[in-house]
Amino acid sequence: MLTVVGPSATREFSLAELQAMTATSGWGGWKNQVGNITAPMSWRGVSIASLMELVGGGSSVIVRASDGYEQQFSAAEIHGGVVTYHPVTGQTITSISGNLRAIIAYSLNGQGLPSDQGPLRLAFVSPQNEQVTDGSNWVKLVNRLTVR
Repeated sequence: MLTVVGPSATREFSLAELQAMTATSGWGGWKNQVGNITAPMSWRGVSIASLMELVGGGSSVIVRASDGYEQQFSAAEIHGGVVTYHPVTGQTITSISGNLRAIIAYSLNGQGLPSDQGPLRLAFVSPQNEQVTDGSNWVKLVNRLTVR
């Protein structure tokens, strides 16, 4: 279950309801704080921007996990304004093919997420497998979005 709280509404979505919404698919991976890279994989989910609009929109969102971890993102970050790295070298890159988007992912490589990551997690995806982003942005076990 995902709870989305916003300025004009609070909505709850089951996994099946999220899967029935317009999906965003793409490639994404991450680079952790010590520089280890998880190569881009194929993710599918619902764009956070569209979920924000369903509760009245806003300029930022707090993504919370069931274990209490939280991360706040600006609207620019949700629309892809985050640092990207080359998926092999880990060097910062300044351009990718297509748009980077934040999604609440429910599928990894065509399957449900592993239990230690989901059923829902935040992922940053683009049409090509040519980038990774900061691992601290990839919140796993997501259960709540608070839109401000």
